[in-house]
Amino acid sequence: MIARWKNWTARGGPTFDSDVVRTSHSLRRKPLNTLTDEELRLAVEQGIALEWLVPLMLRRLAEDSFRAGDFFEGDLLTSLARIPSSYWTEHPAEKAVLATDVMTAAIADDRLPGMTRETQQAVADLRAASE
Repeated sequence: MIARWKNWTARGGPTFDSDVVRTSHSLRRKPLNTLTDEELRLAVEQGIALEWLVPLMLRRLAEDSFRAGDFFEGDLLTSLARIPSSYWTEHPAEKAVLATDVMTAAIADDRLPGMTRETQQAVADLRAASE
């Protein structure tokens, strides 16, 4: 897996001048274990390297289902809910982790009723995706 990540990181520079593109591109040069929650959220929302980043995000969310990047408590979970359903079909091991570790904890968490509407919807969507 690390070898494939290094191959992906070897690609050329950004081809469009925007903060999101520059930031997304700069993430390629960082070791996986040094990505912040916000960098992880941004990359997953952009659909970047999901094969490597979703497992990392799932591990972090298993520790705290409502981890936050820079926006709001639960925004990592919300970004995970935006991944196409085909990803979960093609990655049954990650789907199992989502169902058993992340969704079980999120649904049982006392903070869920106080989460944003967007986070509550993400929990519902991910619960359906994990079944």
